[in-house]
Amino acid sequence: MDDERKNSQESGSEMTDQYPASQESPQEESRETVDDLAELKAQVEEYRDKHLRALAEMDNMRKRLARERQEIVKFGTEKLLKDFLLVYDAIHKSIDTASELHPEDEQFIEGLRMTEKLFLETLKKYQVEPIQAQNMPFDPNYHDALMQVNKEGVEKGMIVDEVERGFMIHDRVLRPAKVTVSG
Repeated sequence: MDDERKNSQESGSEMTDQYPASQESPQEESRETVDDLAELKAQVEEYRDKHLRALAEMDNMRKRLARERQEIVKFGTEKLLKDFLLVYDAIHKSIDTASELHPEDEQFIEGLRMTEKLFLETLKKYQVEPIQAQNMPFDPNYHDALMQVNKEGVEKGMIVDEVERGFMIHDRVLRPAKVTVSG
């Protein structure tokens, strides 16, 4: 019996040795572990959300840069083409002046017209097209009104005369047509 008591006391002391008074009980430790686990799960979700947002932001930035690059390629030549329109204006004025001052020099005038046609065909290769203005209704999106005149037989708001030809590039106005409008 003494042996049993000794064994029982020894096993009791082992039990108290396993969980000394200064340490937490298994239930308290389990609660802390669950709390720690919940906190870690919340952090993981937060980091996951931040990661997904960063990926979405990167994807949006990539798409925006691709669109901007396309715009640059599509409209990057705009300034150069505007400068070339000055050459077109000079050719067009030369035709008008030659027709007015030297109507007998048909070969010269025809040569100028051929140069103008070639120039317009070259612009067309770069998606530059003239804006139709003559006898069209005035549209401030495509036309720049220089004057308003009263002309008999012409409806109000119609373009009477085209002073300078306008041009479009793709779907954008490169240069509005300068016109005279009936009042």
